[in-house]
This record gives sequence, structure tokens and C-alpha cells, in this order.
Amino acid sequence: MKLKFLWPVLAVSLINPACADTSMTQKALKPVIEYQCGQELKDSKVWKMGTYFMAEANKQHLQQKVCGCVGEHALEGVPAKTLLKATIDEETKKELTRKAIANSLKGCMGEFIN
Repeated sequence: MKLKFLWPVLAVSLINPACADTSMTQKALKPVIEYQCGQELKDSKVWKMGTYFMAEANKQHLQQKVCGCVGEHALEGVPAKTLLKATIDEETKKELTRKAIANSLKGCMGEFIN
């Protein structure tokens, strides 16, 4: 019952431009994006070649930094309506996560590998 009163508050905080950068939705999706980033890095030929001679601890540290960067920047420019829908709809969340990672992964990898 109390949940129906939470939706208007959540919607207003997401639609309000002042709250867009630190919205609860972005905070909720960041760990999902970071996890998916790690999975995609492990499957990436560029990542495998770039970290081939690194010690495992160094690879893990670099992966955390790169995926942290991706998590920070992946949702920039995503409309609040899409973010809100991603919290409710699993397919939207997967699609948003995939697009967000693709858009920010190259820039973040270049920032840390060079």
C-alpha cells in the first residue's frame, strides 16, 4: 500500500533536472552496468591483448577502474523517463545497460590503458 505513494516522489525526483545526475535510478543501475562491463571486458579481444602480460591483481584493479568509469558516465544523457522504465522493465534495463556500456567503454578503456 505504501508503495503507491512512493512512485510520485520517485517520478518527480527523476524528472527534476536538478536531481537527474544523482537520481536513485542511476545509483540503482550503476552496479548492474559495472557488472556487465566486467563481463564484456573479459570477452573482449582488445582487453585480452592489452592485459596479456599483466599480473592478475593488476588486471582486476584496472578492470575496477575502467568499469567504475563506465558506471559513472554510461547513463549521462539518458532521459529520466527511460531510466524510470528501466527500473520496472527487465528488457528495457538490459537494452539500456548494453547501449550505455557500448557508448562509454571505449573512452574509459582508452583513458586507463594509455
